[in-house]
Amino acid sequence: MIKKKMSKILIIAAILLLFLWAIGFFIVNVGFLIHLLLLLAVVLFIARVIRDK
Repeated sequence: MIKKKMSKILIIAAILLLFLWAIGFFIVNVGFLIHLLLLLAVVLFIARVIRDK
């Protein structure tokens, strides 16, 4: 009976850690993507201003 409880706790812990890892991985990648999109927007804005003059 104790082994079943421990097994259940380990499975829950593994799922929780995997979920938290996935969230951390996604947040880091989204942060990087936001910076790339901001850089792209600035470059396109400057290119448009230069082209319109």
